[in-house]
Amino acid sequence: MRTAELEYLPLLERRSDDCFARVSTMLPALGLQPTAVRVDEFIGQVKRLAARLPEAGYTINLCDNRYLFTLGFCAALVRGQTNLLPQNRATATQTLLREQYPDSYVLHDGLDNLIAPCPAFNLNQIDLRGEPECDVPQIPASQLAAIAFTSGSTGQPKANLKPWHTFVTSSRMNAKEMLGSDYHNTLRFALATVPAQHMWGLETSLLLPLFARLCISDQRPLFPLDVANALQQLPAPRLLISTPVHLRALVSSGVTMPETEQLLCATAPLSTELAQATEGCFGGDLIEVYGCSEVGSMARRRTAHGDVWRLFEGLEFAEELTVIRGSHLPQQQPVQDRIETSDGRAFRLLGRSDDMIEIAGKRGSLQEMNKLLLATPGVVDGVVFMPEPGQQTITRPVALVVGNGITKQQLSTRFAAHLDPVFMPRPLLLVDALPREDNGKLPRAKLLAFYQQLRS
Repeated sequence: MRTAELEYLPLLERRSDDCFARVSTMLPALGLQPTAVRVDEFIGQVKRLAARLPEAGYTINLCDNRYLFTLGFCAALVRGQTNLLPQNRATATQTLLREQYPDSYVLHDGLDNLIAPCPAFNLNQIDLRGEPECDVPQIPASQLAAIAFTSGSTGQPKANLKPWHTFVTSSRMNAKEMLGSDYHNTLRFALATVPAQHMWGLETSLLLPLFARLCISDQRPLFPLDVANALQQLPAPRLLISTPVHLRALVSSGVTMPETEQLLCATAPLSTELAQATEGCFGGDLIEVYGCSEVGSMARRRTAHGDVWRLFEGLEFAEELTVIRGSHLPQQQPVQDRIETSDGRAFRLLGRSDDMIEIAGKRGSLQEMNKLLLATPGVVDGVVFMPEPGQQTITRPVALVVGNGITKQQLSTRFAAHLDPVFMPRPLLLVDALPREDNGKLPRAKLLAFYQQLRS
C-alpha cells in the first residue's frame, strides 16, 4: 500500500445494530449479565476505554475473557498504541516484554501473577457503561497495530510487526476465503477454543468479527461436554474455531455435538480420517487453514475430500516457491514448508524443510511418521521427533504417545507394518499428556525438556 502512511482505515465494517458478541459471564466493567452485545454498544465501550488508557506506546493484553481482550485490543488501537501479544501469561514472559518494551503497561481482567513494578489495569475495575455509538473510529493505516510472536516451534520467539493496513486487508481476504462470498450477509455465531493472543485465534475470533458478520462467544471451553454446551447456547448457523489436537479429543469423546455448519481448523498433522470423523460428528464442513505467524492465514482445503491446498487471493509464491508475498505484507516471507504446485495456486505440502531425516543412508519423513501415529486407533495425541544427538553413533526417532487403551506392543506393530526398521521409534513412551501450548502447538524446546524429564 504505497500511500498507507497517509490513509485511515476503519476499526470495523459492521452494521451498527448487528450482534457483535455473546457474553456468557458477568462482566463488572460493563455491568453485563449474560447477554448479546450489539456493534454500536461495542463501539461505545471501546471509545470509553480508550479515553481511560494511560499514555504509553504499548499494551500487554493479558485478558482471558475473549470479549474483554477484544475490547482492550481495539481501545489500544484507537489510543494510537501497539498491542503486544504474548505467548502466555507467565511472569517470565511479562518480565521479558517489559524489558524489551519499557513504554508499556498491562491490561488484564483479574490476573494474580502480575509483575511489579509495572502499570496494570484491571478492565473489570473500570466502569465502561454508557450510550451506544455508531461513529466508527478511523485508524491510521500505517499504525503498528500489534506485535505477534512466533510460537517457538522452530527456535526462539521472534517479533512479527503487524501494521493496521495489513490486518484490514488480510481480514477482508480471510472473511471471503474462510466464510464465503456472503460473509457480509449471513450472520454466523462462532465459538473458539483457541486463545485470542495467538495469531490463529486473533485472526479468526477477533479480526473476523470486525470485518464479517460473525458474532463471537466470549467462552473458551476445553472439555468435550463444555464445548457441546457452549455450542448449544448459540443460535444456528454455528461456527467452531479449533485445532486438530482439540478436534481429535472432541471426536473421540463420544459426546454428541450440536449441528455446526462450519469448522475452521488451524493446520497441524490433520489426517483425512480425522477430518471425515469431525464432519460426521458435527454435521458441517471442516475447513483446514494453512498459515504462520509471519504471514497469517494463507491457504485452505477441505481435508475430508483431498490434500490439495488453494492459496488465498492476494498472495502468491515467488522465488521458486520459497517465499510468499502480498501487497499488504510488510515484506515477503520465507516459506518453511516444501511446496509442490502445478499452477502456482493449488499446491501440496511435502513437509517442512527440516522434516526429512537420514539414518543408515536411508531418508524418511517425520511428517509421514506423525500422520501414521495420529491415524492409529486408540491414539489420543502423540508426536514423533528427533532428539538432540547423543553419545551414540546413531540418533533415532522418539515417539511420545497419549493413548486410550492402546499398548506399546500394538504401536510397535503398527509402525513395523509401515516403516523401514531403521525409522522405528526408539524409545516409544506412553505419557499422560504432551506439553502443548494453549493453541495446540508443541514448541521443540518444551518437547525436548519434557523428554529429558521422562528419561531422568
